[in-house]
Amino acid sequence: MAIPATGRPPPEVGHHPPIPAHPLNYSNVLKSSPTIPFLSSPETAINGGTSSPCGNASPMSSSIPIKPIVYLHGEPTVRFEKKEVEVMIHQQNLNLAVIDKFSHGWPEIGLLRTAIPKQCGLKAEVNIGLLCDRHVLIRCTIAEDYDTLMSRQTFEIKEKNKPYLMRTFKWDVTFNPDEETRFAYGWISFPGLPPHFHGESSLFSMAASVGIPISIDSATRNKTRPSSARVKVEVDLLKVHPKSVLIQERRFFGHHTITPSRLSMAIPATGRPPPEVGHHPPTPTQPLDYSNLFKSSPNIPILVNSETANNGGNPSYGGSSSPMATSIPIKPIVYLHGEPTVRFEKKEVEVMIHHQDLTLAIVGKFSHGWPDIAFLRNAIPKQCGLKAEVRIGLLCDRHVLIRCTIGEDFDTLMSRQTFEIKEKTRPYLMRTFKWDVSFNPAEESRFAYGWISFPGLSPHYYGESTLFSLAAARVPQLPLMRPL
Repeated sequence: MAIPATGRPPPEVGHHPPIPAHPLNYSNVLKSSPTIPFLSSPETAINGGTSSPCGNASPMSSSIPIKPIVYLHGEPTVRFEKKEVEVMIHQQNLNLAVIDKFSHGWPEIGLLRTAIPKQCGLKAEVNIGLLCDRHVLIRCTIAEDYDTLMSRQTFEIKEKNKPYLMRTFKWDVTFNPDEETRFAYGWISFPGLPPHFHGESSLFSMAASVGIPISIDSATRNKTRPSSARVKVEVDLLKVHPKSVLIQERRFFGHHTITPSRLSMAIPATGRPPPEVGHHPPTPTQPLDYSNLFKSSPNIPILVNSETANNGGNPSYGGSSSPMATSIPIKPIVYLHGEPTVRFEKKEVEVMIHHQDLTLAIVGKFSHGWPDIAFLRNAIPKQCGLKAEVRIGLLCDRHVLIRCTIGEDFDTLMSRQTFEIKEKTRPYLMRTFKWDVSFNPAEESRFAYGWISFPGLSPHYYGESTLFSLAAARVPQLPLMRPL
């Protein structure tokens, strides 16, 4: 912008060049400018200018006009709207952009373009360029590679025998190479969370009180660790994060502690100090609503069954109701007395029970020691005479959760009060209880299997539906079972 020798001399201190009567407008000059697709993404504003990798919103067709030059205090200025910035981010492939920072020297950029995808385990094509000294910009094309880079704090890039330490940060429009980033990836866990809350939708609703949820871990997804659930989140380190989240539904009411792992939740020196004892973070005037962020969350079928209300939240497998196609929305975070709270409806709890395969769930309790969980996964089906596949996981100390897939196996486990599981020559006594949403390992189960008889009953009442009707009047829980 230097003025050539034939130009006007620079204005003196305190003086400004004359301001044109009308703004300079070049928008009609450049008619050949291409149309830029517009990215309609609600998460961009929340996510520091970059959209969440788990969204799948389709870009809308729009364009950015050539902007007129306006003068602000004598200085030429170009103004862009918020939505136009979103267009630029999408057009420049920065939705899944990562900054890599080298601490002590760095290889040539040509080597990095080859080494980073190979040594970091990336699966798709990435665009790599030098952003400034020690900082490399990586534009990922798939969310899996973005997660791979963001899930680890450091990578070691080797050039021949010389290692270079590389740290990864999320790129956003406020990036400044002279400052540390405020965003980080990490895992938070919910120890002791009842297993029917282990679905992606309910976990994302709870994790949204800390940051933007990204994914759940494989053990939670595969239902092999009912003792706790883990969620990967993107957090803003400058914010104060809650230590617990309150869950409200008709049968369950309690606090669940958020336990961070692999990520220090300590506020950095540039952040706000934690609130004092007895104080709460400021309550937003509007609930935090992330329901539009996660468009890719699967639809979960809801099990419509009138027996659910009488069966402790467990629909009976003896019924013939077909599940209706519906879904659980990502719940907004509301604040109750300054505490983040998630609320679920009764039918949504039924959805969770069905989706988490808890319709035929049984708790096995060991009284005096128990074998390794890997041994139990093989021993229980064989030694208890189960016929179909079951999923077994450690629920808490001495308690094992067994998810049956057929009613016959559920009956087999519930029809006997105790089983003896043998590991080599050592026997372990296991008692079985029916699982329901009110399960508490510190209390005995309220449900039991048993037989009732009708002596002197006329033979024309011996049909199954008639006997179930008679039994329902005497013991309301028993008609929900099949006769053995």
